[in-house]
Parts: sequence; C-alpha cells; structure tokens
Amino acid sequence: MAVLSCGDLGDAVARELGRVPGVGRVALVTAPYVRKPLSLVAKMRHVYRAQGPTGLLAVLAAKLRGTHAPPPHDTNGGVASGVERHHFSDFHDPDCLATLRAFAPDLGVVAGTYILKETVFSIPRLGSINLHSGKAPEYRGAAPAFWELYNGEREVGITIHRVATALDAGDILLQETFPLDPAPVEDPLGYLERYRREVLRPNGVRLLAQTVAQIATGRVSERPQDPARAQTYRTPDYRAIRELRRRVAARRLERAGVGVGTGLGEAS
Repeated sequence: MAVLSCGDLGDAVARELGRVPGVGRVALVTAPYVRKPLSLVAKMRHVYRAQGPTGLLAVLAAKLRGTHAPPPHDTNGGVASGVERHHFSDFHDPDCLATLRAFAPDLGVVAGTYILKETVFSIPRLGSINLHSGKAPEYRGAAPAFWELYNGEREVGITIHRVATALDAGDILLQETFPLDPAPVEDPLGYLERYRREVLRPNGVRLLAQTVAQIATGRVSERPQDPARAQTYRTPDYRAIRELRRRVAARRLERAGVGVGTGLGEAS
C-alpha cells in the first residue's frame, strides 16, 4: 500500500493503516505542495487576495524588520517503524513514478495532496482512494468546514472516495457527518482550526482505516456521486473570511433572540 501526502497527515495515516489486518507493506510517499514561482508584485497580489490590506501591511512590515516565518514542520519524524519513506519534489517526477511502480502497491491512499494526474493514481493495482473533508458531492474542493460554516450548515461530512480525474468526484466508499456549530462563540477561524484538528483529522484517519479494512476483506461497497448535486468550492479569500465573520456574528444575535436582518444567502 502506498500513502501519498504533502504533510504530516500522511504520517498518521501510514501509522494507522499499518495496524489494519490484511495490510502488508506500507510506503509513505511525500512531496511538497507545488507553488509556481511568483514575481514580487504577484506575491503581493496573492497576499492581498488571501489576507486583505491588513495582512499585506503585516507581511511588508515583517519583511522590513527582517523577520521570517518559522520553518515548516519537519514530517520526517513520527513515522511508524516498518513504514518505508520516500520523498520527491513532485509526485509526477519520473523518479517518483518509477518508485511507485517498483513498489507495486495494491492500493493508493491519498491524504492531503495537490491534484494528482492519472499517471500517479492509476499505478496501484486496485486504484487509489482519497480522504476528503467534506460531504461529497455537495462540498467538493477546498477549505474543509469553511464553506459549511459560511452557509450555515449544521454538519460537515468526511468522504472516502475513489480517485478520479475530476476533483473529488469518484465513487463514494464511506461517508459520515459530524455536528458543526453555525454560530460559535469564538472567532470563526479559530473555531475552524480547532474543528479540523479535533474532529476532521482523527475521524478522517479512522474512516480511511475502516475503508481499507473493508477493501482488504472484499466487503466494501461503493456508490456513484450525483453530478446534479455537485458543488466545488475554492480557497476563500479575505472577502469571504470577512463575510464569514459577519454571518456568524448575525447568527449569534439571532440565537440570543435579537431580531436582525441577516441577509444570509448561499455562497456563490
């Protein structure tokens, strides 16, 4: 079995899958998230889109002070014994493809990567499955739980599905939903960070292990997604974040019994 990941989620997944009865060798294949080189102006535009004018000023001030962001978390530690580890600059590199073919996995498990081409996810004998923190097909794409909270949903789904060429569109193998507070008392972004850490991540690992166990015993069932209900979301920008805070604040007032016109609509 080959686990593909761009972060430390892959460590947790590989460790858990190594405990599943019927699973033999496990290889953890990692690569950094791919980012195109940007000019200074393009970088400033990117920061402005994601963080707004305040965030842009903070980044510029940090640059002038000569301060830097902390180095990224080292994911080399914490891998379970018996798990092979391979790191490449890109999952589509010829060396990575050759390593996957030589390992000859029965199943590929995708846990937090950028979009993979069929040349990668079709290598395992049984294809590949993906951990998606969203209820597919209604919530495909980016930002786990963000758009659910934005839209006032009261639950978030976790979906284990077959990897297909279309984003998060493969047949569903396992899916569960978990309660979400549409009007948390804390800052919405802080709430989402905690929700992802305490709810989505551990349950995602659990559901992946459960799905792999079902595949190993031949007891897995799958169902196609309904394309008529499909909605794909993008990474939110600062305007969406600002609107999220406004919507959550309005729901708090509504919950407290204060009559306000919320004007809450669906995300476009």
